[in-house]
Amino acid sequence: MDAAIAADAVMGVIEPTGTGIGGDMMAVVVERGGISALDGSGRSGRRTDPQSVPDNGHGFVPSVGGAAVTVPGTVAGWWDLHQRFGRLGWSEVLEPAIHAAVAGAEVGATASRLWAGARSRLDAAGQALYFGEGRAPAASERWDNPALAAILERIASDGPDAFYRGPLARGIADTTAAAGGSLDIDDLAAHRSEWVEPLRASLGGHELLTVPPPCQGAVVALAAQSVHELGLLGVTGGSAGADAAAAMVEALDRAFEVALECLADPTAGTVPDYDEMRTRLHHAPRRGPMPLGPGTVFTVVFAAEQAVVLTSSVCDRFGSGVTVPEGGFVLQSRGRGFSTDPRHPNALAPHKRPYHTIVPTLVLEGGRPMLGMGVVGGIMQPQGQLQILHRVLGGADLTSSVKAGRFRLIGYGQVTTEATLEPAWRAAIGRADYELVDSADVIGGFGGAQAVLNTEDTLTAAADPRRDGTSTVISLS
Repeated sequence: MDAAIAADAVMGVIEPTGTGIGGDMMAVVVERGGISALDGSGRSGRRTDPQSVPDNGHGFVPSVGGAAVTVPGTVAGWWDLHQRFGRLGWSEVLEPAIHAAVAGAEVGATASRLWAGARSRLDAAGQALYFGEGRAPAASERWDNPALAAILERIASDGPDAFYRGPLARGIADTTAAAGGSLDIDDLAAHRSEWVEPLRASLGGHELLTVPPPCQGAVVALAAQSVHELGLLGVTGGSAGADAAAAMVEALDRAFEVALECLADPTAGTVPDYDEMRTRLHHAPRRGPMPLGPGTVFTVVFAAEQAVVLTSSVCDRFGSGVTVPEGGFVLQSRGRGFSTDPRHPNALAPHKRPYHTIVPTLVLEGGRPMLGMGVVGGIMQPQGQLQILHRVLGGADLTSSVKAGRFRLIGYGQVTTEATLEPAWRAAIGRADYELVDSADVIGGFGGAQAVLNTEDTLTAAADPRRDGTSTVISLS
């Protein structure tokens, strides 16, 4: 857990387009004492007026500006995980991130490209902070952030109160209000993470664990269980393997339809349980719309006695574009997950969590952790996870499973694929009455994965060559 939090904090320094202390986090933890899941997402402000928030043209809250800002949950989530599972001192866990912010750290090639492409989302303070020299940091160029270093030092010294109370909380509230949002200091002071029962999907000798609603983990769970029940999960070769590819697309299509219909904050209204969602899946139509797809950062850590999958995000690249200059960070755009239809279970309302795209996922084999994984990219997360799991269960090694070509369902019956996807898979998807379209215009691409596989006491780690992530197996003997 110390490693997972420390790595996530460093990512918030060197990849601010994707994550940081202005965002949310979720985690699934398996240890000998049991299974835990933490929902570290924040709520809308208690003074939110849904009537004053415009529609983005697709039935959701706009992703840029104060209306998209919800309470950032990451710092409180780190603290709660550390209090339950941490072994090192709290300040020790944050020290690598503080050092990176002070001394600077090299920016990755993908991070540099995404950084440059997201400039238009930022307010004036963000432009000054992240484009101080008139451009994004180049690949391998060192990036430092003294303002963020100072805030991390205060959090390391004083705990989460340094973020949720006092001058910084006032700065967050004032900055959000100036950008048209509704958070105030009372919303920040009242924020709490929530320990939740993991959502579980039975896959025969395996069990998939993720975070329950409003997390969209239900999508990967529903789709994986559906393909398993057809006897096709893990079948990768021959005509049956092609049939499995089409089955995965259809299962995901129906699962997203269920998610759009009913995923919402269970503390703010009634949300169907997983069994009811499974019933709805069988009757859900195909060729429907898709949720909007922001980005994420994943950290996966396995050790002898504990497995952790931790996901954090500011939602869109540079979040809402609303910047807290005295803190050196942007505020997330997670409020863009709310529906603007007042009749919808996921409708924007005061003090409520939105539909959440981050999906930490752990798979057990015979009750012990086998596979921890994440795939960045909003709606690509459950799609990429299902494809990786399918290949691993089919006997492929982890690196090959992560690198293999992927399909991406983009909504309304359209699917795009990478050139490296098996031709037989692509043909089967087409025969299943899905329109295969060019991937050139697809925003968000095919994601980027990190995963750890634990088989017969051998750990294998894999990071996706599509992104800047890396994997390392460390011997402590």
